[in-house]
Amino acid sequence: MIGNRVCWSRAAVDFATQVDVGGLEVDDPRADAVFDAIHQKLPVLREQGGGRSIEASEDDVLRAFTRPITSNEPLLLFIKGDKGTGKSHMVRWLKSRLGARPSWHVVYIEKRNTSLRRVTEKILTGIDTPKARQLREELARASSEIATAEEAVSALLARLDHLVTFDPATEIRGLSGVSPTELTDLRRKTHRLLGDYTFRKVLSRSDGPVHRIVRLARGGAEPSEDVDESDLHLTEADLQVDPAVFDDLGPELQNLVGSLVSNRYLRTDIAALCDWYLPRAKAEVFMGQGTDLLSVFEDVREEIAARGHELCLLIEDLVLLHGIDKQLAQALTIPASSRLCKLRAAIAVTSGYLHSLDTFTDRGVQFTLNINVKAIGQTGLRDFVGRYLNAGRLPDAPPANSASRGQIPDIPNACLSCADKPRCHATFGASTDGYGLYPFNGTAIDRLVELASPGGFQPREILREVIRGPLETAEDELPTGGIFPSGRFAKPLDDVRQAIPPGMRAAIRRTNHLSPDTEMSLRAFYAQSPPNADPALEAVAAYFGNQLSHGIADDQGESEEKDETPPKPQRSSASEIDQWANGASLLSSGTANRIRRWICDAVITHLQNGPYGVLISRIKGSRPAWLIGSHTLRLSDIQIDRSQGGGVVESPVPFRIEATDDNAILIQGVLAAADGSSLDSVDQGRWFFYLQTRISDYASRLAHLAAVDAATLLPAVQALEVLRNAATDPGHTVSTALPAMLMPAWPGGQHPAVEKFLKEVRPVRDEALTTVRAYATAAKGAGKPSLLDVGPLLRQIQVNLKARSVPSEPPGEDHDSPLLRQLQTRQSRAAEQAWNDVARSVQDVARFLDPTEDLSATLKVVDRLVKECHLRGRLPRADSKESYDTVRSQVGTESMEPYRRLSRKIASEVESGDLWDILNNPLPQLTALGRFAQVTQELLSGLEQNLTATQITGAVDTDALIRELRGLATLLDRACQEAQ
Repeated sequence: MIGNRVCWSRAAVDFATQVDVGGLEVDDPRADAVFDAIHQKLPVLREQGGGRSIEASEDDVLRAFTRPITSNEPLLLFIKGDKGTGKSHMVRWLKSRLGARPSWHVVYIEKRNTSLRRVTEKILTGIDTPKARQLREELARASSEIATAEEAVSALLARLDHLVTFDPATEIRGLSGVSPTELTDLRRKTHRLLGDYTFRKVLSRSDGPVHRIVRLARGGAEPSEDVDESDLHLTEADLQVDPAVFDDLGPELQNLVGSLVSNRYLRTDIAALCDWYLPRAKAEVFMGQGTDLLSVFEDVREEIAARGHELCLLIEDLVLLHGIDKQLAQALTIPASSRLCKLRAAIAVTSGYLHSLDTFTDRGVQFTLNINVKAIGQTGLRDFVGRYLNAGRLPDAPPANSASRGQIPDIPNACLSCADKPRCHATFGASTDGYGLYPFNGTAIDRLVELASPGGFQPREILREVIRGPLETAEDELPTGGIFPSGRFAKPLDDVRQAIPPGMRAAIRRTNHLSPDTEMSLRAFYAQSPPNADPALEAVAAYFGNQLSHGIADDQGESEEKDETPPKPQRSSASEIDQWANGASLLSSGTANRIRRWICDAVITHLQNGPYGVLISRIKGSRPAWLIGSHTLRLSDIQIDRSQGGGVVESPVPFRIEATDDNAILIQGVLAAADGSSLDSVDQGRWFFYLQTRISDYASRLAHLAAVDAATLLPAVQALEVLRNAATDPGHTVSTALPAMLMPAWPGGQHPAVEKFLKEVRPVRDEALTTVRAYATAAKGAGKPSLLDVGPLLRQIQVNLKARSVPSEPPGEDHDSPLLRQLQTRQSRAAEQAWNDVARSVQDVARFLDPTEDLSATLKVVDRLVKECHLRGRLPRADSKESYDTVRSQVGTESMEPYRRLSRKIASEVESGDLWDILNNPLPQLTALGRFAQVTQELLSGLEQNLTATQITGAVDTDALIRELRGLATLLDRACQEAQ
């Protein structure tokens, strides 16, 4: 198949479709030529007094800016608008229309690579005065001192802390209701926070507010980035920190941080205080503390006045000048004089930003960009795309002719030299400028713009989604022929081609085997009334080398040969099923449950009339359910994508209906059948034959699951027998074990590892119970399920009645049961963890107390010794008696029994079944015993040291010493006699 022409350059398209005018370098011949080629006229409003405005044009803006200055007042012109509305574009357009103005000293400040230093250097361009040289040196010095963003963040916080702490100002904007005493206290708290290393670290995180402010001040904004005014300020939300970060610091700072987090008013006041000094701190950090921009600006105007010129300043985005904007605003309002030159400035600024600059308010002419689809109109939008297409076709074109003052440059039309122009323009159309719309037509542009820029004019989205993406697809596919526009075409905008109903999409796939996606793209985007074919669409398809299907229609599947009536007009809104298939909305619970009920009834009918031999009974309840042998079929088992009313529990055996075009037809057929229509009323009944095959397969699967055999039952019974050991009374016979298997009463005070294990295996136990119940119910025949129908299970229960765990290698036949594998793995892990904890506790006790010791005799001796020594004041410390009594009250003679038992067990090999030996948590008892032994050991050691540490120096009272030793001996003898 013959391919189609690719009449544009990818490099030229990428260059022209940069998503912001800031990407096109000023005074670069090629960039200027492209800018002129793509410029879109923007409707504007000129603001009047009292909040009124009148319609205006770009020419009105140009005339207002270039009119002669007849007074000494500066001519200020503000271009306002929301983010992405083209404010910078308008300033750039003004620059391109100024032409040669020998008497003007023009300074243009771009968004790209803009920093506070760069802005100042731009203003100083061509100025060589002492103050200018001094400022350049100061800028260079400030720049050399800060090499990285981290240094800048640290320097900015340090300077901000200094200003907040030592500035004597008593009035702060945003804190008008704060008294001088309160302001002093607020400064103290702010200094305490900003001076703390941890708090600074929190504010200095890479995604935090100070890094954001520093990035913009150092020129980190992208050309396409619309900086939000709030990004330039510190707000109370920026001070919302995590109190846990400050847990290891002093109580004073912890209390202050706690107040900061809990008190929004405090955060707001601290943020207002910091934000008041932020511009000054930024200017001093990034431009030097000796900078006086107001003085330098006057010096610049003096120099320009001496040359007999006037200063023309154009600023693409005032927001990026935050830090020097107040000084600049003050400088721009100083009238001209014999010493100062006349001044005009055009400034782009986000709506609302001027309110923060009182000196600018009501001092200039204000224009607001009136950007909306209605104002631009359909023709304007097509022209907008056409200009970019033409720019992409001029990769080697010479720069546009320089425009004389106020005139539009001559832009070459690439189509004029193309041999395909007559047929191409006849098929695809052209803009009012004569630029061909190929590979789009006007309808395709309208549709794509509507999807990319809904509800308004968003030029960046149009550039990305209407021009760049589709042209990239076209560039790959057009040379082959018969492929474009494929499913890739405008996929981010409309993945499913919503303009085509799901029924027709499915019909196209059945009839167009070569390129169904291409046909759907043509119908969705190029047809005047999608999806209906029209002469213009057929011409486009023929040009691309494609064919459109004939004899298809939506929903009914009736061919055009049977029905010669004109095609139905496009519906004003898609049906619920169409929206579901397109991903636009969920299927309502009412519709979804009708589908679920119809399919469940079809499955039950198939089972009842098929050779399956299963018992089926209806389960009473609020929602329909059916017992199929041992398996329960519920409405929620019919799982429909993106639908409501299906519940939140995942079905073990789902019947899935995905959101596809074929399933949209299936759902329409089911709903029609549920309403009493014939099966062939939708898609000639094809949906029914497809669904019958799925229902048959699903019914066979349910019938297989309905019969639970002994191989499945045995692991379930074994799992319940093992888990019954967690009960208070696990039972030792079948009759006594059954209650523990079915409804165990678990004791309290379990070891944490055992408690965690029982929670983890709850699903295992529930699955085992379900299997046992299903087997018992099936064995009974029919009727209400009961857990007591265990007659057929007695033999299986008897076999493993003594099991405490699942054997690692079960004897006999292969028991590869996932159920038992889960239980075995988790029990082994829990036993290892629990016994490790117990072993550590036993070893801690063994350091002081032998397992064979007679604790009863020891307690009597030590109790008596502590009592007598306390009465005689011979204990090592004043609180020794209190410490001993505390730990003594927590132990008794019974404490040795679990200690001895666990010591013996640890000496042998511990198995997973031994988990049940520590069902009742022994750790508290072991801990108490170990603590008692440790305190007693320390107390006796202290007594020994008191006696042996006596130093004999000088004269010794021998009689007194003898009396002390005899007294201690008497105490020990008496204690031993009482112990016997």
